[in-house]
Amino acid sequence: MNQNYLRLLIFAAFFTFSCNSKPKIPKLVITLVVDQLRPDLLTRFDDLYSGGFRWFMDHGLWFTNTHHEHSYTATGPGHFSIGTGQYPGKVGIIGNSFYDRVLEKQVNCVEDPNALVVGAEKGKGRSFSRYETTGLGDWLKVSFPKSKVISIGGKDRTAVLMGGRKPDLALYFNYAGKFITSNYYIDQIPDWVNNFNNSLNAESYKDSIWTKSLNNDIYLKYSREDDYYGELDDYAKDEYSPVFPIGIDADVDPSSQIMGRPWFEREILKLSHLAIEKENLGIDDNPDLLFIGFSAMDWMIHDFGPFSQEIMDACIKLDKWLGNFIEDVNETVGLENVLFVLTADHGGLPLPEYLREKNETAGRINRKHLNEAFNWIDEEIEERYGKNLYIRSGGNFFLHQDRIEKANTHPKKIFEIVEKYFTKVEGIEKVIFKDEIMNATSDDKITRRIQNMIHPIYTPEIFPIVTPGYIYKNPYGTGHGSPYDYDTHVPLIFSRDYFLPEIYESHQATVDIAPTIANILGINIPNFVDGTVIPF
Repeated sequence: MNQNYLRLLIFAAFFTFSCNSKPKIPKLVITLVVDQLRPDLLTRFDDLYSGGFRWFMDHGLWFTNTHHEHSYTATGPGHFSIGTGQYPGKVGIIGNSFYDRVLEKQVNCVEDPNALVVGAEKGKGRSFSRYETTGLGDWLKVSFPKSKVISIGGKDRTAVLMGGRKPDLALYFNYAGKFITSNYYIDQIPDWVNNFNNSLNAESYKDSIWTKSLNNDIYLKYSREDDYYGELDDYAKDEYSPVFPIGIDADVDPSSQIMGRPWFEREILKLSHLAIEKENLGIDDNPDLLFIGFSAMDWMIHDFGPFSQEIMDACIKLDKWLGNFIEDVNETVGLENVLFVLTADHGGLPLPEYLREKNETAGRINRKHLNEAFNWIDEEIEERYGKNLYIRSGGNFFLHQDRIEKANTHPKKIFEIVEKYFTKVEGIEKVIFKDEIMNATSDDKITRRIQNMIHPIYTPEIFPIVTPGYIYKNPYGTGHGSPYDYDTHVPLIFSRDYFLPEIYESHQATVDIAPTIANILGINIPNFVDGTVIPF
């Protein structure tokens, strides 16, 4: 008998869950990450769900106090934490894109100049090559070389950062009607992916209209009114009116827009089930991993906000399609062989207009005032110390240390000027000086989250933190990216067909997900991992 398999059997004999008496090591782990899925999107519509969300909750161990413990809560850092069990800052993932002072240019977090597109003429070659680390899929293959790891997402950073260094396949959408990969992974796209791309036919969505799944009175009961100022009016209308029905702009290529509609999540699930079928996932004693990233939810919440009728409807639709997917998985693999893990890459802020209606502090940072602050900063620093002492990328200041020394000053003096003007802008809570935050010993959770985002080279020396309830996004829509709980709080549910529902209120971090799955599979957890195994 294979020694790895024997070790799994021994592990299974002793591994017990609080909710059941017949533990089984899964043959397939499916991790589903819904971009910007706040936990309340599960609880608020709980009694309306009858599909996948319902199944996960009815067969799940739900950790209700789970947070991303890093400060810049965005897609890239979040998916990296989930897939690798590590804080993103320490490897240099300080955003979805950021200024690379080594290359002296803005870079995407999964940028790879050597990677060529595979699967279509349009798109960008992406990979994990920037990072000298590994993820859950890589750890699995050390113990089980024949195991398969497949990562599928709408966004490139979603698929790449969940998949780790060397998955068998990482598929992402090219915004031109095709799911693609790069030659970092494979030299030729599988036939089943080509066939799926041909059947997708993004052009056919040109005349698709997004309508409600339920009666209108139900939406009024569970969400705010449909016509609400602050939502993004993304449909071609003569006047501002962000309401149902919603289509695709008449003058826009639907291939670039379908990721912003709920139908895209259905296509992600179709592609994911094809991967299970065509790649024979979960059929032998070598456990497999499938990562699924739902990117459309993020786009829609950015446009309409989490308390909109649009997002309520998107959740109802996704619940239905997830239910269909679970049925398909049962027919293909058998649910007794599958562990599902449901989580999110970050939360999000409700529309500031909605929060102010609830008498909460909220707002949109005035770009004019922000630009004025930039000008005052530039003028005073130049007047006092000279030109070209820093590179500014967005609100971040990357200091030229050698030039600052030649100007007979100190980085702290530059910081004081930036702080003086930034803090005059409504919505800027404070300004961070990297050297000070790195050495801070406070156990304050905000400080800790900022520290977990610091990289000694890539992190700017000076950067702002927004006031709670404020966002940069203007004039419509909402966003995320802060170190506050509304952006860090995400659902976390481990589900199997024989689990009984159980709620755990203990604090958990998303970096705990990968080592916990590794523990369930009986594989070694590297010592560089920041997370710990969740006890249940």
